Amino acid sequence: APVPVAWRQALLVALAILLVAAVDDLGRPLSVGRKLLLQLVAAAGWVLLAPATPVQLTGDWVLAPGPLVAAITVGWLMWLMNVFNFMDGIDGFTVTQTAAMGLAMALLLASTDSSLQTTPIILIAACLGFALFNAPPARLFMGDVGSLSLGFLLGTITLAVSGEGIPLWLSALPLSAYLVDTTYTMARRWLQGENVMRAHDQHLYQRLVQAGWSHLQVDAVALVVTGLFSAAAVFALDDDRILSGCCAATAMVLLGYGLWWKESRARA
Repeated sequence: APVPVAWRQALLVALAILLVAAVDDLGRPLSVGRKLLLQLVAAAGWVLLAPATPVQLTGDWVLAPGPLVAAITVGWLMWLMNVFNFMDGIDGFTVTQTAAMGLAMALLLASTDSSLQTTPIILIAACLGFALFNAPPARLFMGDVGSLSLGFLLGTITLAVSGEGIPLWLSALPLSAYLVDTTYTMARRWLQGENVMRAHDQHLYQRLVQAGWSHLQVDAVALVVTGLFSAAAVFALDDDRILSGCCAATAMVLLGYGLWWKESRARA
């Protein structure tokens, strides 16, 4: 079945709004407030134009379309846009991570009759094409407009997966490495009284580069962690709790060790 017209129109409008972020990449930086406003307008535009669908938070907890789902959708999309913007800091990192996450979404959607099954596949193809120029050493960079758009696209895909009866926590599982690193780093900075919206170099991937890792090495390890989280989601959907748990636990141990190493290095 073709992708619904309303879904395509909403996506085009939202991405067109995010194109304004190109101004930030052309040497005229947008203020934090204007960036957030831009993200809010894009997310709100999506809510207003895209087909209304329920959000399945867990296996039994389903939220019907309404003001609460609209607020969750706007918050989710804005958070993911910022997550991807924060994490896009080294060559080949976000583009390869997005391709891996897109593959997980494609596998999850393959178990449904959704008309949106081709969407993550198109996203993967676009990322792989861009990776030819963004792989270390990069000749082309995605900038804010690229990272915001990728975060937005993956956010809409996770919501689409949720609308097909797959819990949102499961569709978000492949994004765990990005979500955990960003949430942990932001919370830590906030507790220390720092301006969480100011540029910094405290993410795990940044600390690894500072420790002497190459961009390619960081990309490879991150792909392993995201691959494990993605496998955990696919196995969970197939009701294979043992393999799902093993993959998720391994990924959490690797990510947890990385965060512990980062803290140890900061105290040294």
